[in-house]
Formats: sequence, structure tokens, C-alpha cells
Amino acid sequence: MIVRRSWVCAILVVAAACRDVAAPPMQRAVTAVSLPSPAGIHMLRQAPGAPALETYQVSFWACDGEASGVVVNYLPGAGQTVGQPFLRFSVPKNSMATDPNGTRLRRGDSVLITLTIDPVTFAVDFQPSGVWFSNGVPAELTFWYQNADPDLNGDGVVDATDAQLAQQIAVWGRAAGRRWTALPSNADPTLPSVSTTVQHFSEYAVSW
Repeated sequence: MIVRRSWVCAILVVAAACRDVAAPPMQRAVTAVSLPSPAGIHMLRQAPGAPALETYQVSFWACDGEASGVVVNYLPGAGQTVGQPFLRFSVPKNSMATDPNGTRLRRGDSVLITLTIDPVTFAVDFQPSGVWFSNGVPAELTFWYQNADPDLNGDGVVDATDAQLAQQIAVWGRAAGRRWTALPSNADPTLPSVSTTVQHFSEYAVSW
């Protein structure tokens, strides 16, 4: 959904009390639908004991000329007021380039962005398809995988092989009708997290 009204951005900013993100409250009642995990890509999976996410679908308005974004955390555990981070998607100011129809966005134009997260794998689908971001100021996507199943190859044993595979972890992407490909990624195994820049909407996943 695209809105070409400059005052929409202003209303959203006021309504959000000057926050960067204008998103509806996260709903735990959203039905989680698994995304397909085709052969040739080894998506990370949530560990058996991993907490649930706060939500598996979230939407927010992104306005051209304004910074925006969204964060999805795990549900808080015992003694926590905020759960561990799972995903952050950031849209810098002046990052948005075109709408789903390929039309150049003007300052004040708005796009309703929706993220649908797979409940089992580290995969997320971005809509609406066709949105493009600036090459000079791209959007950024970060996943935290501290709650991923450490048995990366699924052989039932966590060993040195899994440690070696962990060094290959990156963000992968797939546009509609195309094959999954590894994207240039920045990994921080101390957190652990992995980040990439986003040029257009697609499916994205953490894989080795």
C-alpha cells in the first residue's frame, strides 16, 4: 500500500510520540505459517528450547525522507523485562527509491511494509514485493542467532563440524521466482549476529 500524502508521515510521527517506527502493537495471536525451505540452502532453525517470538508478523509505515524500522524480540524469559533480539530492519532517511510499481518515490510518500517470520527457521518474507532502496543509502537487516539449534548439520551431534559450519553463516536472499543466493554479510560471532544491506524486498534467511 502506497500513500502519496506528506502529512501522513507527520501524523504517524506525532502518533508514535517521535519514535522512528510507526507500527501497530505486536500481536501474539498471529498465526505462524512456515515458509518453504528448498534444497540447496541450509537455513538455521530455532533450537528446541528457544522462546517464542513476540510476533511472527509485523507491519509499519516507511515514509520517504524519514528514518524508520522495526525490531522483533523473543518473549522475555525469567527475570527479563525485554526478550533477546531476533531481528532488526532499519530504513535510513532518504533510503527508499521506488514503490512496487517501479515509480520513483517522492518526499512524503509512504509504503506499508509487512514482515512475515517463519516460526521454525531463520527466514522472513518482506512485502510489498517490488520496493527498491537507494544504492547509496540501502536498508539494513540484522538477525541474532543465539537461540539457533547448534546442531547445524542436523546429524544429532554438536561437534567441531558444526563449529566450522558456523563460520560460513551469512544472510541469503531470494527474489520471487529466483534461486537463493548468499549475500555480502557482516557476521559477529560474539553476539552472535549477522547483517546485510537490503536493496529490494524478497525472502531473506540465515544459512550456511
